[in-house]
Amino acid sequence: MYEFSRRTPLLLNVTCPSGSVEVFAEERENVEAEVTPMDSSRQDREAADNTSVLLIGDELTIEPPRGSSYLRSSVRLKIKVRIPIDSSAKIDVASAWLKCLGRYRDLNVTTAYGEVEAGDVTGSARIRTSSGDTRIGDISGKVTARSSSADISVRTVSGSSTVITSSGKVTIASLGNDLKYKSGSGNLEIGSVSSGVLTGQSSSGDITVGVDRDRSVWLDAKTRTGQIQTDFESSAESQRNTEVVLRLRTASGSIRVHETR
Repeated sequence: MYEFSRRTPLLLNVTCPSGSVEVFAEERENVEAEVTPMDSSRQDREAADNTSVLLIGDELTIEPPRGSSYLRSSVRLKIKVRIPIDSSAKIDVASAWLKCLGRYRDLNVTTAYGEVEAGDVTGSARIRTSSGDTRIGDISGKVTARSSSADISVRTVSGSSTVITSSGKVTIASLGNDLKYKSGSGNLEIGSVSSGVLTGQSSSGDITVGVDRDRSVWLDAKTRTGQIQTDFESSAESQRNTEVVLRLRTASGSIRVHETR
């Protein structure tokens, strides 16, 4: 167990080849970090014993020893960190289960395989994942997310965002700003849009969007082989002074735009 006296936010950098990473951003006056082997194998024990945990200035870095033998996915570690609330985190894992609870300023996650669960982000969130579902709470800033074959779920997004997926469902419960979405064969579902420009494009996937009923809407929706269902008329008039602008395209998916209370 490593312990440092620290009550103000910091930047956390974590590298983990495989295993699990748990980070807790909470009201506290110190920093705690623990690195243990996932099992009793000699390779895991050596990697845990030789993992570096350093706090230099405003940056806490946790990384396994350099060398291909330790960075292979066969090495499995359990990393648990407790940091002050509103800290930022940059986490890079090859194949690990990742949980980031609490409230963060910025969150940057890269993972090849493994589920990601995160709390609230007051700044921006950047997510890159190949395979493994991602769930995040409220994001006040922008979101940049790229996924090969994973579902992405966010409770609320208040900043301008970009989401690009090959496949997998993207769900945003509440959207309050611009969103650019592009997918090869994934579905997009937005519970409620209150403002901004939503540009959605899917080759083979459905797009479902709810819009606050008291908002003015400009809609341009087209599909080649799917169906379009909407509570709003497609708009020929200017987008100027319109609160919600929707530009939705699918090749073989359906589009549904409906009012929300």
